[in-house]
Formats: sequence, C-alpha cells, structure tokens
Amino acid sequence: DILAGEQKTIHFSIMPEQDNVPALIGAWQTGGLAAANALAASLTPQGSNGWALAPQKSASGNPILMGNPHLPWGNNQPIPGLGLYQWMEANLVIGDPASPVLNASGVAFPGSPFLGIGYSDRVGWTHTNNTIKNADLYELQLTPDGGYQFGGDVRPLEHRQDTIQVRQPDGSLASQTIDIYASVHGPVIARNGAKALALRVAGLDAPALLTQYWGMIQAHDLREFIAANAALQMPFFNVIYADQQGHIMYLFGGRQPVRHGGTWSDYAGILPGNEPKALWTATLPWRALPRAIDPPGSFVANSNNPPWTSTFPEVIDPTRFPPYLAPNFMAPRPQNAALFLLSMPRLTTTQVLAGKESTHMLLADRVLPDLIAAAQASGNATAQQAASVLAAWDRTADAASRGGVLFERWFNTVIADPAMPKDNTINLYTPYPKFRIGWSAAAPLSTPEGLADPAQAVADLIAAAQAVQQAYGALDVAWGEVHRTVLVTHDPQFQQVIPLSNQPVSGPDDPFGPVRVVNPFPAQDGTQALWSYGGDGYVQLVEFAPDGAHAQALLGYGNASRPGSPHITDQLPLFDAKTLRPAWRKRQEVEQHTVSREPF
Repeated sequence: DILAGEQKTIHFSIMPEQDNVPALIGAWQTGGLAAANALAASLTPQGSNGWALAPQKSASGNPILMGNPHLPWGNNQPIPGLGLYQWMEANLVIGDPASPVLNASGVAFPGSPFLGIGYSDRVGWTHTNNTIKNADLYELQLTPDGGYQFGGDVRPLEHRQDTIQVRQPDGSLASQTIDIYASVHGPVIARNGAKALALRVAGLDAPALLTQYWGMIQAHDLREFIAANAALQMPFFNVIYADQQGHIMYLFGGRQPVRHGGTWSDYAGILPGNEPKALWTATLPWRALPRAIDPPGSFVANSNNPPWTSTFPEVIDPTRFPPYLAPNFMAPRPQNAALFLLSMPRLTTTQVLAGKESTHMLLADRVLPDLIAAAQASGNATAQQAASVLAAWDRTADAASRGGVLFERWFNTVIADPAMPKDNTINLYTPYPKFRIGWSAAAPLSTPEGLADPAQAVADLIAAAQAVQQAYGALDVAWGEVHRTVLVTHDPQFQQVIPLSNQPVSGPDDPFGPVRVVNPFPAQDGTQALWSYGGDGYVQLVEFAPDGAHAQALLGYGNASRPGSPHITDQLPLFDAKTLRPAWRKRQEVEQHTVSREPF
C-alpha cells in the first residue's frame, strides 16, 4: 500500500502532469500526432521555491534554508479529487526527548512513512519540481492481429486481466474486470483506431524511497546526505540543501533517461513507438546530474527553472551535459527570487521571509512601460483610463492593492487572443505574448522585455477593461475583493463540501512572476470572484545555529482534513498576514502548546 501510494502520487500524477502527458493525450485523441506535438514545447510545473544560504550570505553567519512547495491545498479547498496532494506537518523525535537521537520536522503526504521535505538539527532540504523529462508517451502502430510495429518487426501486445472494486452510490463495492495491455515501452493508456499510446515512466524499478529518505533525515552532514540521496529512489525533484556545518547544495535530482542524442525539445512530445532508438532503457547516475555545492555566490535557489540558473554567478555549464537533459530558459518567478537574493550582500531570516512572501509581479515590470505608452498614445478613452490605473498600481497582488485585477484580466485576454503573436523563449504551460526582446541566456535576469505588438496589446487592454468594469464596477477594484481564500470541511461521509472561510487573499498565479503564488479558479457561488485552490501552502524557514535548528513554519490551509476539525483554518490568519509561526520542536515547547492527546 505504501509503495502504491508513492507511485500514485509521484510516478503517475506529478511526473506525467509535469511532462504535459494529460494535455498531450487529449490533443492526440482529437487531433492526432500533429495536434499533440503542437503542445510539446511547454512544461506544466507545480511551482515551488527553494533557497539555501551559506554562512557568508547570512547576516547571523548561520546557514539558512527556505522551503516552499506549491501544490494544490488537498481536501481543504473546494475542488474535489486533490486530497492526494495534502501535506501533513509532523515532528519526529527518537530517543530521550530531553536529548533525542533525532529531532526532525517537516511534511509528508498522507500514508507516507517519511518526511518528504524536512530538517533536523543538523541537515535540511526542500524540493522543487524540476524540468526533467522522464514520463514519455509513445505512439504505437497497431496491427490487425493484436500486435504493434517495432524496429521493422511486429510484436504482440502483452495482455492480462485484473479485477478492481468500484464503490457504488449506496456504499457497496462491485467487481469490475479490466484488460491491461502493454508494449515494450509500458502500459497502453489510450487508443484511437489503429493507433495507441503507451506510457513509460522512470523509477518503477526503484522501490526503496523509504530507505533513501530515512537515510537523508538521519544524515549528520553533507557526505552522509549525499550517500543516501545518491540512491535516486526518488525519480523526480530538484534538491535544495543546507546543513549546520555551513554547506549548501543544489541538485537536479531524479531518474534522467539516457537518450540517443538530440535536444530536450526533441523528446518533449509524443515519441515514435516503432523506433528502437526512441526507447530509453537506462538512467544517469547521481554523479552525472547537474549540481552545485558551496558555489561562489553563497546561495542556491530554484523556482522550477532548469538547473543552469540555480546559482549566480552561474556555475553549472550546460555544455558539459547532454543537450537533451533540460531546456534553457528562466521564467519571471525564478528571476524575481534571484534578483531578491542578489539585492543584499547578507540577509536576516526576517528579510528572507519578506522576499519569500513577495507578491510583486515581475512580468508587470517587463511589459507595462510599453503597454502604458501605447495605450496613452492610442486616443481611445477606455485604453487611456486603463493605462492610468496601471500606472498608479504598485504592481503587487497584495489583498489591498488596486490595479492587479485589470493587469491579470489583460494577460488572460492576451493569451486567449489568436491575433496576438506568442513568445517562444520561455517554455511554460501558459504562453506569454511575444516580447520585444525575448528571454536570453546572455541576460537571464533582465530579459524578456517589452511587447512586440503593442497595438494588439492595447486592443486586448480595452477588452479587459470593459470586462473588469462590467464585472466589478471599477477598473481599480482591490485584489482581495476578487481573489478569495475559501477553505472547506466536509460532511462525515466526505461527500458534501462545507465552506469555512471566504476572505481576501494575497498572491497571483505563477505566470505573473511573484515569489508567493496562489492558484485561482472561478468561484462556485455564482459570483465573479476567484477562489484559491493551491499554490503557497507549506513554508519552512530554518536557521542552522550551533545549538541546533531554529525554525519557523506554516501550513496555511491547516494541518487537518478530518470533518469539523478546528485545525483547518487556525493557521489562515498567519497566511493572510504573510508571516509564519514558531516551529515547536523541544519537549517543553510541545508540552506548553499541547491542545489534545490521542493514545495509540
């Protein structure tokens, strides 16, 4: 059950979603290979932020680790089916509580017997989704006799039957027999006439995640941590690490397929199932993966960008690695984080938290000068009024900020506008308008810039302004009047959603380039509001002092999902205030703040 749960979460949810597999399947089923591969240049990352500061970068001289995974808020938001991603915070103490052998804290997914992100008094790490491409779709050409073409020959599809139990409306279970087919690539997951898709996922031969993570949390130093992590039983994720001795590390982690040449984009779509060279059978060892240990810039930072820009100055040279390993781009959010970390020679934990909680939209800095100038020169009264609102806006998505809703609506109008040319320099799931200057590896922190088609951008601004005026009655409606946090509980049968909160939230979606991300979706109460379903959830901010880890943390959507629990909304005020709470780890602190006990 434990292994199945990990495979469900990592191998068959996070990894395929990251590699755009669901969208590729949908496009293939309706438009064939050409339609699917039109999506192939984009990634669909779950956003996260991870920073590690060496003693030379820390105002106190102590290493600092900041971990901030961005995932759906589990069962505690209104969209059903996302409980898979629910973090639960825990403190694991082994030995005498007064002088424990291990005192570890962090978060785990339900049913997982190890901390997925965490820290002890000696070491700590966080994860961000990386740009690794290791969940591949292969198009099979089926033959009338039940086989498929491969390498000039015809091979039979493997076939077996299994039985699953399907819950019925009355709560009973009904047996259903299913047929399972597989090629040499992996299981067949879709068919369309004489063609089929098979899915190949890395890491299914690596069953010892528990052993690896148990070794990581028990490590005393970097050497022991690497010894555990190098097993690569986790097939995914960047690793951002810091320890009490002052070492920091970035690792492009996971099971990276060994390809037969080509670039990353050559493998981003659906691969030919009849071509043996397209089938990978081995993955790179730990020592062959991009990494940076104690870099000269004294920090490592990753916000789902490819490995090359995880340090400044850059020390991971892409020419030393196979071209298929990762693309090369840096979206606005990782740029925003790096620019903050570079803005001061040394940082306190208070400053680190302020930077991590920033809702500043870096995208606005890059495009607003061109958009405002074009709107003001257009002669259109609506465009000029909108330009005035955007010019006065502070470019944040704080709850009280005015102007961000208009910018958000303009951006969504632009990306839906077929007449607006689109950017091809940043490979994200959400396209950007074509920039006047696209992103460049030669200037990773100052590009992209401007708009290639400001006239069409103004036309979209007029449409966006009209929509915002109609929906909210003002172009400068406050961000928090539109964007709301609606946390929920459920009835005892977990069938009915019961809202517990509806209050202003600070934070925009990923493409706008904030550090603090909040994912919106249309409200389900018939209003024009946008509710939040994910993004900035768990945060750990750890300073490794000589006497152990001094930590702050927050699980904004609550450390419970049991119906009626008071611990769904009790951390929400801190989330709204963009702050954290002390992480109580010593026995005296835990006893002092105990609310209830459950014997077992």
